[in-house]
Amino acid sequence: MKIIRYGILGFILTLTGAFSSEVSAQDSTETERIEALRDMVKSESFNVSGLIHARGIFNFDENGDRFFQVPHARIKVSGKLDGGFSYNVHFDAAASSKVVDAFIGYKMSDNANVTIGIQKPGVSYEFLTPPHKIDFVTRSTVVSTLTTHRDIGVKFHGGLADDFNYTFGIYNGNGYGANDNNKFFYIGRLDYNSSREDGSLIVGVNASYGEHANRDLSSNLLTIDDDRITYGADFRYENSSIILASEMLGAELEYAGFTEADNVFGFHVTGGYKVSDKDQLLLRYDSFESDLLPAADEEKIVIGYTRFPTTNTAFRINYLLPVDDTAFSNHGLALNYHISF
Repeated sequence: MKIIRYGILGFILTLTGAFSSEVSAQDSTETERIEALRDMVKSESFNVSGLIHARGIFNFDENGDRFFQVPHARIKVSGKLDGGFSYNVHFDAAASSKVVDAFIGYKMSDNANVTIGIQKPGVSYEFLTPPHKIDFVTRSTVVSTLTTHRDIGVKFHGGLADDFNYTFGIYNGNGYGANDNNKFFYIGRLDYNSSREDGSLIVGVNASYGEHANRDLSSNLLTIDDDRITYGADFRYENSSIILASEMLGAELEYAGFTEADNVFGFHVTGGYKVSDKDQLLLRYDSFESDLLPAADEEKIVIGYTRFPTTNTAFRINYLLPVDDTAFSNHGLALNYHISF
C-alpha cells in the first residue's frame, strides 16, 4: 500500500509540474476573448460574473478522505440602478442548485449603505473574501467552523474618515431558513483599510451575538441551543513581494444537552512570498481548540504554492502537515483550480 501511496503522490506532483509548465508558456495578458466577454456581459447596470472551482483532496492514510469535487459553480448577476438602488443575485449549481446571495442595496449617502436579503454577515476578513481569492485551497479551521454561513437580514455599512469602515447587521440567525425563535443574530465589524503604492493594510475587529434554537453551526461542533457569542480580530499586509496575515476568532457556545457553555478559540498566522507576478509561496500555522469537544481540536501547518496562469485563473496546491501527530500517514494534499470572469 505504501508503494501505491507514494506512486499517487508522485503522479500528482508530476502532473502539477507539467500543468504549471504548460500554462506558463501561455500568454498571461488579457486576451481578446476575455475583453470581448467583458464587453458583452459587464456594465454598471448589468454585470454577469462566473466562477468554477475544481478541487482534489488526498490523505496519505488509506482510511482518510480522498475525493474530487466541484465546490463552486457560480453565476452572479448584479448592478447599480437609478436612485441609489442596486441588486445582487448569486446562484451556485455545484451540488444542488441554490441561491447563494439575493439582496437589494440602497445608497443612502456617500458613507452609508443598506442591503436587505440573503448575504454574508460582515464578520471575519477571510470569510468575506471570495473563495477564489483566499490564499489557500480552503479557509482556516476557525473561520470555516464559526463563520461560513449566509443569513437573511439587514446590513448597514459604509466608510468613515481616514480609511475606516463599519458594518452592522441584524439577521434571522438561521442561515437560509426562516426565523424559528423570534430572536435575532447581531453582528458588527470595524476595520481600517488603506491601499497605497507601497502596499495595502487591513486591520479589523468584529463581534456577534445571537440566541439560537437547534442551530447546526458546523460539522465539527454540536447543535447550538441558546446563546452564541463570537469575537475576533484580523490583520493583513500585502505589497508586491510579501503577504503577512493573521486572524483570531473566539466564541462562547451553548449546546443542546450540555449544562455549561463551550469556549472555543482558533487562529492562523500566514506568510507569503511572491516569487513572480504569477507565483506565490505560502506558509500557514492553523490552530483550533474547544474546551468541551477535544475531538474538534486541530493544529496543522499548511505549505502552499499558487500559480496564476492568467488574471482569470489560479492553481493551488497545499501540503497539510498535522502538528500533534507528524507521522507521514497523517499528511495530505489539497489542490484546486479555478476560472472566473
